[in-house]
Amino acid sequence: MNTLSDDELRSLLGKREDFFLENVIEMARTLQHAQAMIAADGLTSRFVHEPANPFVNLHHGVIGAIPVIGPLWLLGWGAIRLGRPGADVTFKQTAEQSVSVIFSRTSRRAGSADTA
Repeated sequence: MNTLSDDELRSLLGKREDFFLENVIEMARTLQHAQAMIAADGLTSRFVHEPANPFVNLHHGVIGAIPVIGPLWLLGWGAIRLGRPGADVTFKQTAEQSVSVIFSRTSRRAGSADTA
């Protein structure tokens, strides 16, 4: 399997560009290291578990109701997201062994100012 050393992870995080990791065997350990590296740079982070397909286990009858329920669900989901405190970096786990690393606009600008 492909492995990512701590130095390689630090390099990816230092670029302050969004990236995606897959086939992450030790998800908890990887996230802990990444969050520690982010904190060492003075940035805040948060973890979000958002499966790529949240409807995989729904019964077929419920799927037919999505056009009715969908707009209400999106409205509620949007309200929840507005209430979340902002973070410089979001770690979004999309599958059991996959995680997206998403930098906010402000952390990207701060990174480019640091390198200028």
